[in-house]
Amino acid sequence: MREDSRLFLPGALCTPEIVGEGVAMSDPRVVAVRVADCGEPLVSLRDDDRFLIDERKATVTETFAMIRSGLVDQLWVAEQYLRERGRRLRVVECYRPPAQQSRYFQEEMSRLAAEHPDITSDQLIELAGRYVSPPWVAPHSCGGAVDVTLASLDGTELDIGYRINVKSNRPGEMSFLDSHALPEEARANRTLLLAAMTHGGWVPHWYESWHFEIGTKFAALITDLDNSVYGVIVDPHEESLRLYD
Repeated sequence: MREDSRLFLPGALCTPEIVGEGVAMSDPRVVAVRVADCGEPLVSLRDDDRFLIDERKATVTETFAMIRSGLVDQLWVAEQYLRERGRRLRVVECYRPPAQQSRYFQEEMSRLAAEHPDITSDQLIELAGRYVSPPWVAPHSCGGAVDVTLASLDGTELDIGYRINVKSNRPGEMSFLDSHALPEEARANRTLLLAAMTHGGWVPHWYESWHFEIGTKFAALITDLDNSVYGVIVDPHEESLRLYD
């Protein structure tokens, strides 16, 4: 692990009072965290054959496989942990352009507004932020988040009780806070994934058990740091995308 990567490792995984609540990305405490961006560039995990890249989020520019350079080593720590136990990661999505994140959030807001016509705008943002990050705090758009699942050594995806980004009628199926109803094998796989990622210093998102991050506003709050080291950054391929409009 690089020496300067250590500043991202949480001293303690979570504070009990926050874990018990299950903090949404839209929580005012997350929004209030100060950003002191360290300026690390995005790099592509496609250039590193140690990692298995899932293709379901593949795009024209392949930004989905990009991550802040300082986090590659910590993803490798998690990968090694799993390989020692006969498993490995499937990396589904890393960086997400702000425009794409904004579209996802607006779509979620519209869906929830139709389902709950009587709630306030603040309540709507809070509810939407449980499963889709507001674009002004989105960890994927900072390059500091990864969506991952568990695989066998030959790359076959294993059951951890959900399909990534598929909405469930029973939110506990997707959450680390309430997974007791899962079949034993799925629960064991999910627990192993959590153990591997936290071993690498990654902070889990309790509403989405496929999502982990480091250096972001949410991670700073959960690990009691004064500020985040990754802020939202523009799509490095924004200019080239215009060729496809």
